[in-house]
Amino acid sequence: MKPTAPLREAHAHIAPYGRSMSMLDLSRCSSIGELLDALERHASSLEGDAWALGHGLRVEGLSERRWPTQQEMLGASGGRECVLWLFDHHALVATGAPLRAAGIDKHAADPEGGLVDRDPSGEPTGVVYEKAAKLVWSIVPEPGPEQIRLDIVTALEKFASMGFAEVHDLLSQPDAIDALLDLHETGELDRIGVEVRLFAPIDDVRTILGRFGDRIDRAATAGRLRLAGTKLFADGTLNGRTALMLADYADPIPEHPRGMAVASTRRIYESIRTSEAIGLPLATHAIGDGAVRAVLDAIEELRPQTPGFRIEHAELIDAADIPRFARLGVVCSVQPCHLLTDIEVLRRLLPNRLHRVLPLADLLGAGLQPGRTLLFGSDAPIVRPDPQDSIDAATLRRRPGMPESEAIAPAQAIDEATAWACFARG
Repeated sequence: MKPTAPLREAHAHIAPYGRSMSMLDLSRCSSIGELLDALERHASSLEGDAWALGHGLRVEGLSERRWPTQQEMLGASGGRECVLWLFDHHALVATGAPLRAAGIDKHAADPEGGLVDRDPSGEPTGVVYEKAAKLVWSIVPEPGPEQIRLDIVTALEKFASMGFAEVHDLLSQPDAIDALLDLHETGELDRIGVEVRLFAPIDDVRTILGRFGDRIDRAATAGRLRLAGTKLFADGTLNGRTALMLADYADPIPEHPRGMAVASTRRIYESIRTSEAIGLPLATHAIGDGAVRAVLDAIEELRPQTPGFRIEHAELIDAADIPRFARLGVVCSVQPCHLLTDIEVLRRLLPNRLHRVLPLADLLGAGLQPGRTLLFGSDAPIVRPDPQDSIDAATLRRRPGMPESEAIAPAQAIDEATAWACFARG
């Protein structure tokens, strides 16, 4: 019963989604052997000394439930350097040269806000989390302006083919903004038929306004492209065990039993004030119930007057925090499709908190409105942007074909019409 009305993809990363289509996709690998076979085939297609880049790795989905080693990757790739993203893009595994270029070695301390996995001797294993992962990825050569433009066109055409007329880009980097503005000015966005809403990194928003402000204003007047908000990360992810929780993980990272606060309380407050000062709402990545509470606490104390402040993901929400969304006017932007990939990790790491996973029925019962204050998206390229995945997750609370007994928090299921309404443009 897919609606005929245009849909909104409320959380995506447009340029990275387009770029991911040219990288090695590891999402279907179910064992280390399959992963290494895929890496060998991909590496054989590369020219010169190009690095092998991959995405979609699900450690919890591998039968061995471990990361590939640097030695395994170098063997499979024929000695090529490798950088393979965990599917949630908050952790990766890399071989030696990218690590060394990023300054990650036995003697260097972990970067602030990041974590480096090490063997008993202190040598990095190749697995890095959060800001350490972003530091390694910053070493990978970036595509040029023309490739970024092509990646964006590829991504937007894919969104359009799925019925999306509006896409929210939840970490709009300057190079991507420049390309999107060019696509608007040359009529390409009109041809594709997708409106784009930009959410700039909170640390870069003033620079972005200074560099692109006039062009953004002209685009906003035309209606196809506008700056809609800013973006902050408050915590990590479930699969990385870095999402910030109110209770311990069953199998935590030893130094972080409840995950990681990627942003301090002070930084959350400063980010809210910055967004409020320039008249844009802040969209905050907060997956764990501890991070969700920290953001709600800050909004409740500061009471920003700019409408549209958002919490992104909110995969776990404590019952005490459910009514605060509607009461404070905070939009809850969720990706139910993540439930389909997270079932194993949720059961293993949070067995006592499963009833608080994606509490959609409770949020609606507390006053959130589908498509207005309760929004659905995918977080592509973290997972594919097919809206049917989120409809299945929201209504079945499990993967299609699984027995009903495998459902996660079945009491939080909503009906199909309401689920589609969460994709509808407001």
